[in-house]
Amino acid sequence: MDIADTTLEIQTLGRFSISVAGKYVATEWPDEMMKVLFCSLLSPLDLYFTWDRLCRSVWGVPATPTSRRRLVETFIRPLNSFLTKELGFNPLITGQEGIRIAQQRIHLDATEFHSAVVEGIGLLSLGDQAAALEKFNRATSLYSGSYLPGIPGKIIANTRIELESLYQTAVMDAMPLARNSGTLRQSMKNR
Repeated sequence: MDIADTTLEIQTLGRFSISVAGKYVATEWPDEMMKVLFCSLLSPLDLYFTWDRLCRSVWGVPATPTSRRRLVETFIRPLNSFLTKELGFNPLITGQEGIRIAQQRIHLDATEFHSAVVEGIGLLSLGDQAAALEKFNRATSLYSGSYLPGIPGKIIANTRIELESLYQTAVMDAMPLARNSGTLRQSMKNR
């Protein structure tokens, strides 16, 4: 499939799916660990993963030339081939220090959720309750459930916990503050 001018939509909140122009792709993964590794790289909390972190996450050992080579041969190369076949391009960018997902042409719901929450908190701290409430409402509409439910992995589990916490404390607890501040300010103006 060639998606040169199309955006890859990746849903991670509530379920995991990848689609292009409404058509689901990468529905059958050749190896569960490849899927876990790819999903680990989708974390909106970390835009770049070191080889050491990946080796520790996958095998519980630090990165050495041998463990890194094994990671690349066992998972990264086959993952590159699979993604190229399924998506028409390879979104992985590897370097000397680690690996990341190319953000161009990819829309990731968890990244949009995270950005909306962070921007909402910033706006709330600046006193712009209306704009903060708009961001929190957007975050709420995006949060359709737990991050990558049912998919194991240390990085995924940590991201799941952080996003659930962010949703609870920043969105559910901060939204009433944004609403009440706006209501209080409006009632003061009406006096």
